[in-house]
Amino acid sequence: MLCAWASTVRCLPQAPITTTRATHFPVRIANPLAVVRPKHVEDVAAAVDAARLTGLSLFVRSGAHHGAAHSTGDGLLLDLRSLDNVDIDIADRTAWVGTGLTVGEVAWALAPYGLAIGFGDTGSVGVGGLTLGGGIGFLSRLYGMTIDNVITVEIVTADGRVHIVDHEHEPDLFWAVRGGGGNFGVVTRFRYRLAEVRKVYGGPLILPATPDTVAKLAEACTAADDALTVIANVLPAPPMRVIPQDVHGQLIILARICYAGELQKAEQAVQPLRDIAAPVLDLVQPMPYAALLDEEAPSKGHSVAVRNMFVDHIDETVGATIVEGLNRSDSWLRAVQFRVLGGAISGIAPDATAYAHRKAAIMINVIRALEDDEARRWTEELAEGLDQGVEGAYVNFFGPHDGDRIAAAYPGATLARLRRIKATYDPTNLFHNNDNITPDADADA
Repeated sequence: MLCAWASTVRCLPQAPITTTRATHFPVRIANPLAVVRPKHVEDVAAAVDAARLTGLSLFVRSGAHHGAAHSTGDGLLLDLRSLDNVDIDIADRTAWVGTGLTVGEVAWALAPYGLAIGFGDTGSVGVGGLTLGGGIGFLSRLYGMTIDNVITVEIVTADGRVHIVDHEHEPDLFWAVRGGGGNFGVVTRFRYRLAEVRKVYGGPLILPATPDTVAKLAEACTAADDALTVIANVLPAPPMRVIPQDVHGQLIILARICYAGELQKAEQAVQPLRDIAAPVLDLVQPMPYAALLDEEAPSKGHSVAVRNMFVDHIDETVGATIVEGLNRSDSWLRAVQFRVLGGAISGIAPDATAYAHRKAAIMINVIRALEDDEARRWTEELAEGLDQGVEGAYVNFFGPHDGDRIAAAYPGATLARLRRIKATYDPTNLFHNNDNITPDADADA
């Protein structure tokens, strides 16, 4: 019956679905009644109509990478992977991008032209989910978040209508989808502003992890040029051939580095990081931006406990809390990641988009493999030890148990405005299989 709603859609029979494209998050097995793989925006509209009129629970999949596995469940699965066109306007430095693509696929499509979109840090992530939640990655300090470079959005709302929205056309909806997640419809295409990025100076720099080195790295990143971004992971050294065997299992700082400024200035910009301690491994070198996204190779998904938060600073005391916390666990996968923010991220007003945490200094993720209930307790306890009273969280790093943290992701007036817009475009909450914002036409901060 569902296939009749879209004759050009590939509609598959009931079959178990697993999140095979995930890199770090849960594998769930589900039995959708049907899987719809649209080729055009009209197909998406037909599938949305089908879900609304039949009462089926609607799941939307872009890259299947989210920590809470929202795109997997029993109902109608709208799989966007066939929306895979990239239409580049080189002269105008813009591109229309289908939301079925991964960020790595888009990055490599743009690389021959010396152009880039600032996405996250992992190539296997889907364009749709990453952009809708915000997009914080290697180019954000220099060019802003992914949402800051969205010019136009094509979206299908709960009534099956297709909208083309921007600052002048339905600006409330345009504001909401830049950070508000998949709550307002199914985005089929984004038009992005492109940056000229021919090569970056990037790659992994591994340092020994001590309270002192953790603090010094955070200090160096805070003082750095906006063209330099470091995504640092404090974790036990994995048994990789490129890492000396006597270091395996010891705590290290795996710093993934990207300098996107002029290459002749790159060595000088990165030198303060190399001066912190004798590197265990230094593979930082000129490379295409797209290659930097490929460094973290996809693996089979596995469940993790994760806690996301913001802090004002990382000094030696905070470094000690991180190191001591990691040493209290023997889990095969445990890490504390931190990203110094600022730069172009903070140069935009907090109310300009639905991502409101523009002034946050540092973002932290506490991560551990979810082998048992103790793993979640460890994650929460370490996060509490790192808490500096800074409110807020980043929705793209929510895990499977973060559904009650919507107010942290969208504080005060931001959440109230999102609920009012939700009431306009999705009053029955058709799009609820997400980090859900409930509709409320009278919401007030």
